[in-house]
Amino acid sequence: MIKTNYYLHCDRLQNSQVLLNLLNNAYDATDTNEERWIEVEYDENSQFDILTVTNSGPRISNEIISKIFNPFFTTKDVGKGTGLGLSISKSILDRHGGSIDVHPDSLYTSFVLKLPKNL
Repeated sequence: MIKTNYYLHCDRLQNSQVLLNLLNNAYDATDTNEERWIEVEYDENSQFDILTVTNSGPRISNEIISKIFNPFFTTKDVGKGTGLGLSISKSILDRHGGSIDVHPDSLYTSFVLKLPKNL
């Protein structure tokens, strides 16, 4: 295992809520998979720090992508989720000039977070 430290420019508490939400969703999404894994990748460009959170769940369909950031939308079973996590995450990142999107080319469930470097 390679250990690398990266320093992100972000509001620590609010953006940790975003990352924790994605990790919890990834854990739930892979709960019944035979192959269970979660990967967090870091990249950057001149404007953004970029985190990609991918899990072994299947790619999100285009029909669901169009609804996934809406408040109270969930694909989880009744009683397992409120449908607010991704909506709140998007709101936090929007307020900070960042973004969250479903990775368009991934074979798995994958989200791309962009955090502006000007914080």
